[in-house]
Amino acid sequence: GLTDKKAAAEQLADRHRFIDLERVGIYGHSGGGFMSTAAMLVYPDFFKVAVSSSGNHENDVYNLNWSEKHHGVKEVVKGDTVTFEYSIEKNSELARNLKGHLLLTTGDMDNNVHPANTYRMADALIKANKRFDFFVFPGQRHGYGTMSDYWFWLRAEYFVRHLLGDDRWSANITELDVERDPPGGR
Repeated sequence: GLTDKKAAAEQLADRHRFIDLERVGIYGHSGGGFMSTAAMLVYPDFFKVAVSSSGNHENDVYNLNWSEKHHGVKEVVKGDTVTFEYSIEKNSELARNLKGHLLLTTGDMDNNVHPANTYRMADALIKANKRFDFFVFPGQRHGYGTMSDYWFWLRAEYFVRHLLGDDRWSANITELDVERDPPGGR
């Protein structure tokens, strides 16, 4: 899938002058979180920024059935015994390849992709002496529920900062302040 994503961006850039291949970002959640991080590690000179949320970066600690279905299964027959082998990719094995800006996030109560997937990825990046950003959503499950608006702005600002070079953000997320009721009601 990564090769296709890269090829599609290159083909679009050939057709449209406004597409800048020096500023390519990618976002993914869950399996997409795995893929967006993998994009940064497999094509580190192409993908410059990734935001990867709740990614199953370590498929040996994720849902066994998902890995088998999507990573290929080899049936091994020895006499009367049949076993199944499959190769499970791990982003942590490629951590040394990181060149761009990577934001990893997880909910500390994720009920689908255990936070250990993201913690192990962070550990591998630290051991590879790589800079990256890390954010934990306290009390949140897989989709970040009550913090989804905050997550939207965190993700958007990450791309704006690292792809457009806009560092003017203050401590407040003013867009969220506008959406809230003013003190004393309306």
